[in-house]
Amino acid sequence: MKNIILWLMLFALTSTTYAQTKLKIGDKVPKVQLSNLLNSRDSEVTLTDLEGKIVIIDFWATWCGPCIPAMKNLIKLQDEFSNDIQVIGIAEDKPERLQRFINNTPSKVWFGLQTESLETLFPYRILSHAIVINQEGTIVAITATDHITKEVIEDIKVGKSITLPYKQENTAFDYNADPFPVKDSKAERILLTAGFEGVSSYSRGYLNDESFNGRRITIINSTVPSMYRSLYRKTYNRTVFEIDKEKYSYKDPKNKYCLDIITKNKGDKMYDIGIKKLEETFPVKAKLEKRTIPVYVLSVIDRTKLKKLKSTTKQRTLEFRGYEFHAKKIHMTEFRDYIENETPVPVVDETNYMEFIDIDFVFDPQKKDSFKEELAKIGLKLSKAEREVELLIISE
Repeated sequence: MKNIILWLMLFALTSTTYAQTKLKIGDKVPKVQLSNLLNSRDSEVTLTDLEGKIVIIDFWATWCGPCIPAMKNLIKLQDEFSNDIQVIGIAEDKPERLQRFINNTPSKVWFGLQTESLETLFPYRILSHAIVINQEGTIVAITATDHITKEVIEDIKVGKSITLPYKQENTAFDYNADPFPVKDSKAERILLTAGFEGVSSYSRGYLNDESFNGRRITIINSTVPSMYRSLYRKTYNRTVFEIDKEKYSYKDPKNKYCLDIITKNKGDKMYDIGIKKLEETFPVKAKLEKRTIPVYVLSVIDRTKLKKLKSTTKQRTLEFRGYEFHAKKIHMTEFRDYIENETPVPVVDETNYMEFIDIDFVFDPQKKDSFKEELAKIGLKLSKAEREVELLIISE
């Protein structure tokens, strides 16, 4: 068993480079050695050994929602152009999780794990991120993975120049720092400004900050409809768009804004202030309305198992991404919100469980019925139904 664990740890892809500097379009790739590759005939190879083939290095993760369809597209391209290209998927994952993906998704794509050396050569902060290298070993594109198509491969094959959208990122941006520093933590403020160039969309609730917990919310690089969703605290599945969504597309940098609200006292006032600010500034409006729609109902199948979730901790924590959810001292409705992000329709909590819970929930999205099986382990199930649900209606 110890040998198996060690072997998994050694799956991490390692590299030896002669140029530890950021590479750009037009650069020849250096002699980067890739070791411990998975799904490859040879466990070690250098990028220069692959000259003569088109190489696509895709930086991705199994927990990244948009990364999965992008990777599946690359798998199709690898099959279609098996003699012309080599896709190498570099994952930000635990070794065992990556291996499960490979086992459940057979392909001819090579896989490895992210390393400091590769990140130095190909820095990025937003997944997915693709490097396209032509047959001569020259970088011809640095782009979002979903821009890579059959037509792109065919053009490179015959020596045509390609121009894919360049993925410009602000790799110096510190996502852990306060984006709008405050000298007086007791001050009140509302700040609405344009977005940061080359930065991902995210929000902060200051859960573990004694100065701002419950009285500050920060939203970074969000569209106006998305800001409304954050302020009304509604999921995408509970939102009805009665607007032209393309007009407010996230892909257009002009549609991205930042909002920072600090109130004097704790409570929901910060959300109300933010909603009012958006209404005063933009033509987009939002309101709540109840409608009867298809849903999933979350209910109890084994209350004995459910009772084991009762919280035994004092410190509240909440962390989730894709296929895993880890939290302490939360309400069942917060777990319901996570589940709703993994389903096509709203989820209604009918467990009637009011105690705080501690929960570690991990499922395998590539394994059929994994989600259902993991729910059953904690005494829960989802059932299709219709219910009256409060929806967020976004209009102009």
